[in-house]
Amino acid sequence: MDSKGRIVIPSSVREALGLRERMRLMLVADLDAREVKLVPFAGPDAKLAEIRITIPDVPGALAKVANALAEVGVDLLLTESRTLHRGELAEWYTVADISKCSCGLDELRRRVIDRGEAKQVEIREL
Repeated sequence: MDSKGRIVIPSSVREALGLRERMRLMLVADLDAREVKLVPFAGPDAKLAEIRITIPDVPGALAKVANALAEVGVDLLLTESRTLHRGELAEWYTVADISKCSCGLDELRRRVIDRGEAKQVEIREL
């Protein structure tokens, strides 16, 4: 590790893991075990977006939203969901690759609301 905290991964290890320049990696730290893992997250051509969606807290709501995203080619990389108000409102957060999305972000937002019955959709490119 150098004085700026940068770590060099030897070329033989990069090749064995299929790591390429500009590839996005996720750093996972286990502070109790004092371990750090680097996980390949997205290729260099990925166009990442953070999507936060508010949905009704009813069975099938999340599936409808996921289907609306899949219909236009959004590739989900990381997701997390939680109930905000039991039986009323839930939130779904995802990091997605939108490089193959067949529509713009405004149209994507409308489709998720119309087809996925979402209450609110926030999309932010990373």
